[in-house]
Amino acid sequence: LVNLTTLKLDFHECDQLTSIQSLENGLRNLVNLTTLTLVFYSCQHLTSIESLENGLRTLVNLTTLTLDFGRCDQLTSIQSLENGLRNLVNLTTLTLNLVNLTTLTLTLVNLTTLTLDFNQCYRLTSIQSLENGLRNLVNLTTLSLIFEGCPDVNFLGLLISCPWYKKHEWNLEEIYGRIKATKKMNSEAENKK
Repeated sequence: LVNLTTLKLDFHECDQLTSIQSLENGLRNLVNLTTLTLVFYSCQHLTSIESLENGLRTLVNLTTLTLDFGRCDQLTSIQSLENGLRNLVNLTTLTLNLVNLTTLTLTLVNLTTLTLDFNQCYRLTSIQSLENGLRNLVNLTTLSLIFEGCPDVNFLGLLISCPWYKKHEWNLEEIYGRIKATKKMNSEAENKK
C-alpha cells in the first residue's frame, strides 16, 4: 500500500464508531497519497478526531482532501484538524463538512479550491469568525459555501461585508442556500494591452 495515491474510506452512519484512533496508524504509511476522502457523515457517537492530526502530518504529497463529518453532533472541537492541515503544503483542493464548523484558521498558501459545508449547522449565526481563516488563502480562486438547512441568516450579505471579500473581485452565485464565489481573473491578453 506504500504506492497508493488515492484512498476513500466511507464510514457513513456507522453508529458503533466512537474514535478514529486506529486510522492514524494506517495513514502514516501512505506517504505517496495525493487524494484522500474520509466520510464519517452521521456517525452520531464519534466524539473526537484528535488522532487525525498525526495521521495527516505525514501526507506531505496530498493535493486533494475531503473530510465529511456532517451530522456528527458530538464533535465539539476541530483544533486538532487545523493542526494536521498545517503540514499539507501541497494541498490545492479542500472540502470540509463539519456540523460545528464556526471558526477555522487555514494557512494553506497553495490552496486554490475550498468548499465549506455548513449544512444543518444550527449553531451557525455568522461567518465573520471565518474571515481570519480565509485571509491567508492568497491563491484561492474558488470558494463554495453551503448553508442548506442553517438558521435563516443572510449569509450572502455577511460574506459581502467581510473585508477579506472586499479586497478581491469575485463572481457570486447563490442557489438554494449554496454560495459559490469564484475569483475574477484577468486574462493574460488583457494584461498585455
